[in-house]
Amino acid sequence: MRLFSDFKYLLFPTRCFGCRELGYSICSQCRKLWNPHLYKSRILDLAVYSAIPYSPVAKNILLSAKEQSIKSADQLVKIALSASLQELFQKHASCALVPIPSRRSSNRRRGRDFINELAISVAKDFGVAVLPLLEHQRIIRDQSKLNIAGRRENLAMALSVKPSFHRNYSGENVVILDDLITTGATINEANRALTRGGFKVQAAATACVALRRLE
Repeated sequence: MRLFSDFKYLLFPTRCFGCRELGYSICSQCRKLWNPHLYKSRILDLAVYSAIPYSPVAKNILLSAKEQSIKSADQLVKIALSASLQELFQKHASCALVPIPSRRSSNRRRGRDFINELAISVAKDFGVAVLPLLEHQRIIRDQSKLNIAGRRENLAMALSVKPSFHRNYSGENVVILDDLITTGATINEANRALTRGGFKVQAAATACVALRRLE
C-alpha cells in the first residue's frame, strides 16, 4: 500500500494551495496565513465580518476552491467563513444566509454555484436557513480587472430579489454571504436590493477581506 501511495505521489505530486510548493495541500507557512481571526469592516452602516486578510496565498486558496473545485480547498474556505459567522451570530442570531449570486457564465464554467454550495454547507453547522434571494437583472462584466469606480458602475442596480421570494419571506432577518470583500461594491449592491425588497439585512460575512478595507 505504501509503494502504491509513493507511486501515486510521483505521478500526481501534491502542491500547496497557497505557495504552489511541492508537499502538503497547505504547507505550515501558508497555514499560518490562513489562521482565522476577526476582521470587522463597514460598508456604510452595514457591518462585515471576515476571518482572513486577503493575500497572494489567500487568492490561490480561493481560486483552488472556486475555479478548480478542489474539496480540501473548499474546506479551508468553509473554515474561514464559519469563523466569521461564529462572531457575527453572537450579535445577530438566527438570521438566514443570502449568498451573493455568481454570473451564470461562471457557474456554467465551474459546473456549480460555489457560493451557494458554501452557504448550504455552513448553514447546516449553524442550524440556519439559506435563502437564494438574489438574481442578476442585467449582464455584468468580470469584476477582477475593474477599479473601484468601475466595480460600482458595473454593479449599480444589477441585483434584484427573485419575484418568487417576495411574498413568502419579506421581512426576514438576513445576512449576506460572500467569499471575499475588496471594494465592497458587491455587498453594497446586495444590501440595496435586499432592503428594497423588504428584507432586514443585519450584517455580512466573508471568508477573506482586502487589507485596504481595514485602513
